[in-house]
Amino acid sequence: MFTPLSRVTAHRALSFSTWPLLGLAATTAAMLIIGGCQPITQEGPAQPPPHAAQMTSRGETWPQTFPNAHGSDIELAGPALNIVTMQPNIAEMLCEIGAVSHIAAVDKYTDYPPEMLRKPKIGDILTPDYEKIVSMQPDLIITSRGTAQEVLQKLRDLGMQVLAVDPQTLDDVFSCMKMFGRLTGNVMVAADVVALLQWRRQVAVLEAQVAVAEKGRPRTVFVLSLDPLFVAGKGSFIASLIEDAGGEQVIAARVAGADQPWPQVSKETVLAASPQVLIFSSAHAGGERAHSAEELLAQLRKDPAWAQLPAVKDGRVYVIDDDLITIPGPRLLQALEQMVELLHPQNRAETAPQ
Repeated sequence: MFTPLSRVTAHRALSFSTWPLLGLAATTAAMLIIGGCQPITQEGPAQPPPHAAQMTSRGETWPQTFPNAHGSDIELAGPALNIVTMQPNIAEMLCEIGAVSHIAAVDKYTDYPPEMLRKPKIGDILTPDYEKIVSMQPDLIITSRGTAQEVLQKLRDLGMQVLAVDPQTLDDVFSCMKMFGRLTGNVMVAADVVALLQWRRQVAVLEAQVAVAEKGRPRTVFVLSLDPLFVAGKGSFIASLIEDAGGEQVIAARVAGADQPWPQVSKETVLAASPQVLIFSSAHAGGERAHSAEELLAQLRKDPAWAQLPAVKDGRVYVIDDDLITIPGPRLLQALEQMVELLHPQNRAETAPQ
């Protein structure tokens, strides 16, 4: 039996997508409340980096204004030295640009990079620990999609500066990282890191384009959950990854004229799409542990409906690590690179040493 959305990844789904179904949102909230996490040893408030006055000696002009995805733009008098992050992708982007020491506390689901395990935890976007947040005395709270307006308002009522971002594509992630470089005083480091990531992305996309010119785009479906059956729709950032990787994202669901990012669909919808490739998030590959692609393929072949799909017949069923594919942060690049390899395995065969 395949299992429904895992608790942790359901939370991440709220972080990177507005679910179109209220029933799923309610179920997700219940999962978050009922399930517990392993206890993590917490340390005291993070020691802030050198005073802002020392960091502005490089020529940056303060105060600076930053665009806010959920509310009015915010103005900072100087670099943010003591930041509380409300979602895993925020912490990952800050760490990627060398701003680990600027992070005072993180949400309870942030576990990457490993040093984040030692940071104090402030709950999550559904049930934040306001008392803990206030005790950290942050000069900035950064959150992302999925944070309720009442939570944002409560934080502001407590006198907190709250900046919301909403990265939906790799380009958005890169833009956020550059902005985080500005607001932490790590402008040059952020620019160098983003330049390297953009170069890697260009290499992956070029490799995909060459393969597409030779072999075409395989019809592809990304399955977020089997029970209930949720897939990536054309409005999702995963769909854009599939297209960048040289695949054809073949599931579309439109409500009120808009593409739905994570539609719940029937098995018949997937059968009608006739995908040549099926990609699963590891958290939804079935069971309490992540199944291998081989185990998942064997399960699908036992189902007469799934067994008739070209992807299942040809053994083109793959699993990508949940952390890479469901968190809109810098590790999406790794997901893109893996997708290129999975969608165009002939590239590896043709370039392998003889």
